Amino acid sequence: MPVIRWGHETEIVEIEWLWKPFIPYGKITIIEGDGGDGKTTMILTIAAMLSVGIQPPSLIRGHLVDEPTCDPVTTFYLTNEDEVADSSLKRFIRAGGVAERFAYSGELEHHMTLVEDELLSAIEQTHARLLIIDPFQAFLPEGTNMGSITKMRAIFTTLANIAKQTDTGIVLVGHLNKSEGSKDIHRGFGSADIAASVRSILMVEMDKKDRENRWVRSIKSNFDESDYTPIRLVLDEDRRLSFAEFEPEEDAAASTSKITKAREILYALLAAGPVQIDTIFEECDVYGIGDRTVRRAAKELGVISRSKGGITTWDLPPD
Repeated sequence: MPVIRWGHETEIVEIEWLWKPFIPYGKITIIEGDGGDGKTTMILTIAAMLSVGIQPPSLIRGHLVDEPTCDPVTTFYLTNEDEVADSSLKRFIRAGGVAERFAYSGELEHHMTLVEDELLSAIEQTHARLLIIDPFQAFLPEGTNMGSITKMRAIFTTLANIAKQTDTGIVLVGHLNKSEGSKDIHRGFGSADIAASVRSILMVEMDKKDRENRWVRSIKSNFDESDYTPIRLVLDEDRRLSFAEFEPEEDAAASTSKITKAREILYALLAAGPVQIDTIFEECDVYGIGDRTVRRAAKELGVISRSKGGITTWDLPPD
């Protein structure tokens, strides 16, 4: 007989985020893209930030929001690069990472594969909370066919158990296949069951107009906080990466008109006193006005923002 469980007897578990709303702790995340588009640079930058207790900015309703500091995080990095010292580690340190919080597989001495005991031992020894496997294909057991549903399901079940048991965020980095006409979620590596086995998939792409810019966006998310707005990945002259908000091109006249309308709505809503920010965004959305435009209008009006108990309200200035 099957074991029957009831919803009212189940405790709801809140997600702990390594990078909200993209990379959760205790789950598997895939980062994919074409070679050279910045997948590894991005995840190493995030690892570097976490190593000094800085959380990457969250994406909330299309806007990047700085997070409070956190306890420093150690990363365990599985890579097939022979010279970590002049590639991966160099990028990690260039992004401000602390080398004492960067451990790797030592492939020249021993090539790890996705064996549960080995991975658990590595996480326990290093106390890592971020495990990066880059590229994922290089660490599959010899002879593994990535198109095999049975084999890949067993591997992902193992990784999922490790992530849950250790409360570690596991990030798999891989290249896209060549099926450019396919949906994004079908351009990933291996069996379609791989995409079905993970909670979050990110795609990194080069900006076709400016090769110094990259984009990252979610193409799959199983979480309530899902946000599919792209984030711009900006490389400076020293090849250091930072995050910037997506700025869609818009006709100047239309943009001015929307800001004017947003100001009118703000005056009407706030005339009687403070209003929750979500209510304001929802009202403006009815008129096709995005959150970014609303924030610009609020800045022009000098709107006062206050947060208490996790609730943010806006109010008109005294004058």
